[in-house]
Amino acid sequence: MAKKILINQLVERVWDIEGYPDYFFGADKQLYRFDSRGNIQRNKRILLRYTLGYVLKSRFYSLTQLRPLLRKHIATDHPTAI
Repeated sequence: MAKKILINQLVERVWDIEGYPDYFFGADKQLYRFDSRGNIQRNKRILLRYTLGYVLKSRFYSLTQLRPLLRKHIATDHPTAI
């Protein structure tokens, strides 16, 4: 049985994904998402047949499909802005 270990880490949000507000790329070039509890989970890059990509909300996106959806993250101090 796998044992889960909680690791606290600081992730700098660099790239947002259009249409997926809970998913983002960090400064370390890894894909992260906010789970239902508000915790940050890392999504692994997977190989589906011969194509590298990520799964976002149960849908596979290749790296070439994902690239046009990336938007630079704009930090704001306004509490209601996303």
